[in-house]
Amino acid sequence: MKCLNTNQCAHCGTPASPGAKYCESCGAPLGTQPAQALQPSFAPASGYQAPRSYVPRLAPPYQGVAIRFVAILIDTIIIAIIGGILSAPFNALTVIPNSASGTATISLATAVGGLVSLAVFVLYFTLLEGHYGQTVGKMAVKIQVVREADGAPIDYSEAAVRTILRFLDLIPFIIPYLLGALLIWSSEEKQRLGDRVAHTVVLKAE
Repeated sequence: MKCLNTNQCAHCGTPASPGAKYCESCGAPLGTQPAQALQPSFAPASGYQAPRSYVPRLAPPYQGVAIRFVAILIDTIIIAIIGGILSAPFNALTVIPNSASGTATISLATAVGGLVSLAVFVLYFTLLEGHYGQTVGKMAVKIQVVREADGAPIDYSEAAVRTILRFLDLIPFIIPYLLGALLIWSSEEKQRLGDRVAHTVVLKAE
């Protein structure tokens, strides 16, 4: 080891004589400063940026056919009950038998009762989805309708578009909502026709 001052040996601590170059006790050199260890220096290249931690971007949880079928089943039962109650007085006057000719005449009450049921259907979906983003069925399964662009709540006009286009989903009357199911299956965002036109998606409710 090398000495850190000239008056004392850094190795054994023996006092050094003035002008001596070596320690009289152990022979270690005196009067020189220890060489400092060289530290490697690694400077980053110009423009170098430390890598950011990778955070995977998850796709929004679009809701598919199965859970939406459960929601629409609940809604259909509710609409049928409400529509049945409101249209019952008109349905009672639906058919007027004609004993003379042996035929039956359908009265104006039939059309009125049908319009009542239709109004219940349209208002149910438009008002609930336009105000809450959910029908009772969607609340039960915890899903909601939001805007595709930013996930914001939809308004009544967008809810009305979705509701009106539900009638096209019902075109295959043998299997109701078959068209809607096929469109949902063929869409990455799980959108039926009403969603595509209104630019909405169905997500898990927060």
